[in-house]
Amino acid sequence: MEKYYTFSIYTENTVGLLSRITAVLTRRHINIESLTVSETERIGISRFTLVIKVIEDMAIKVCKQLSKIVEVIHAEYHEDADLITSQLAIFKVNIDTSNLARISSIEALANQNNARLLAKTDKLLVLEKTGNRASLEAFLESLRSYGETEYVRSGRIAITMSGIRLKEILPQLADLNNYPGYSMAHHEDK
Repeated sequence: MEKYYTFSIYTENTVGLLSRITAVLTRRHINIESLTVSETERIGISRFTLVIKVIEDMAIKVCKQLSKIVEVIHAEYHEDADLITSQLAIFKVNIDTSNLARISSIEALANQNNARLLAKTDKLLVLEKTGNRASLEAFLESLRSYGETEYVRSGRIAITMSGIRLKEILPQLADLNNYPGYSMAHHEDK
């Protein structure tokens, strides 16, 4: 039976790698449910957090294929029970902010749901909340009763409760910043 699997893929930070990773899935007609990429605590090493819905045999095959990509240092997959996960969402609610009672009601709803106010203009409120997909969608439904609502949600980020940590995977690999000719300058904001 198909279910969701979350892949942690540790890679070198190189151009074109995303297309090689997605090609593995495209060849098998697998849809990406969520994708998040960021640098890890090790300079020059990125972590792809990828969610797909497949049977376990396919998850095993995908993991093996991802591991064959030269820039992939380590790939593993997990079931939801093995992970702590979160997502970030930003909500924009069109509302007449001169109506103080409605504003207070939305602020109370935000506090009850561990959300926070990011911005307020005369016509809208912008709120931020983290949580799992179900809690973010439930918060969205609650906000819709206050007015037209726009919503954007990040991909899943995940960390295992147990298992292999990057430090254990790469004990012999020094930070890439120590290599001659490698520079983090291309990562700095301009």
